[in-house]
Amino acid sequence: MNYSLPFVADTKNMVLSMRFIGLWLLYGLSFLSVSAQETGDYVWFDPLEQLNQIEGQGWPDIGFNRLPDKAEHAVRDAVWSLSKHAAGLSIRFVTDADSLEITYEVDGNYAMNHMPATGVSGVDLYGKDDDGRWLWYRGKNTFGDKVVFHFKTEKSGPEGRRYQLYLPLYNNCKNLRFGIPKGRKITFLPVRTEKPVLVYGTSITQGACASRPGMAWTNVLGRKLNYPITNLGFSGNGRLEPEVMEFITQVDAAVYVLDCLPNLGPNETRNEAEIKKRLYASIKHIRDQKPKADILLTHHAGYSDGEVDSARKAIYETLNRWTTEVFDELRSTGEAHLFMLTKKEINLSNDAFVDGTHPTDLGMEQYAKAYEKKLTEIVTH
Repeated sequence: MNYSLPFVADTKNMVLSMRFIGLWLLYGLSFLSVSAQETGDYVWFDPLEQLNQIEGQGWPDIGFNRLPDKAEHAVRDAVWSLSKHAAGLSIRFVTDADSLEITYEVDGNYAMNHMPATGVSGVDLYGKDDDGRWLWYRGKNTFGDKVVFHFKTEKSGPEGRRYQLYLPLYNNCKNLRFGIPKGRKITFLPVRTEKPVLVYGTSITQGACASRPGMAWTNVLGRKLNYPITNLGFSGNGRLEPEVMEFITQVDAAVYVLDCLPNLGPNETRNEAEIKKRLYASIKHIRDQKPKADILLTHHAGYSDGEVDSARKAIYETLNRWTTEVFDELRSTGEAHLFMLTKKEINLSNDAFVDGTHPTDLGMEQYAKAYEKKLTEIVTH
């Protein structure tokens, strides 16, 4: 790369300090412009009145969606529907409040048989302490016609404290409101200006089956790197489709991650030739649009029952072999900005799965650690 990113170790503290100073300047200047409604002892705020783009989004003015409106008639209906799930989106803010109430509505089912309501439809709050550590805040919740999360936050000095609220992984989010006690202040922070790491993937990327949004591996990774991540994971529909690739390269990313193998078969129609064709075409499309961007191909992480089910094992071993062959061929022709994250490097343990396919919180943490190491290698190559 011909630029440095703030998660490179020797620049991280300096960048954090500069951001911290800028954040308080923004906080002081912007509070007066925040509109609100009072109800009882709380004052209510709509973040979309202050933010035209949510952290994790690649486009402005799209509400809490993950693809722009023009994608509705360009991608398949299933992809468009899943793009309205708020996976990987978050709202960063500063407040001096000692309690916080979040209310919103969803359209889909609250939970699934292998994923709890807190992950499918819940929100998740983290805050940074004075030492820069991410702290998790427990929220009391109610799932009904309106979803309500109540957080007891920490009293802080006049400047307040920085927080990040992660949005639902497998549901949309409507009429979201922040409530804080009267007399307290809140400032919603704009998206960060660094080029994000963009991940195009499957249900595992979208967040299945994390117990809460903050444990989806892209969100864990974002905290580890202190860096923006754009999550374009579409459950069952990460298929390296050219229609989706057109939108992916509209986002000016630092690294484009292609983690789609679990949705690519193989089967009768997705044979070796077809899957390699999709890999080559996707890489070429990125390279044509973003000549100097880094591209990361990711192996299938495997199934936890692969060692006792030879047919399942053959699926991921075959996909990974074909991907490695594509990678080796392109690297041999001089493609210097192409990288690969292998199954061995991901190294999910036997107990890291909910159903043999989708990670538990433990698996999400292992997944994020593997990506953290690989991405750090890429930006320092």
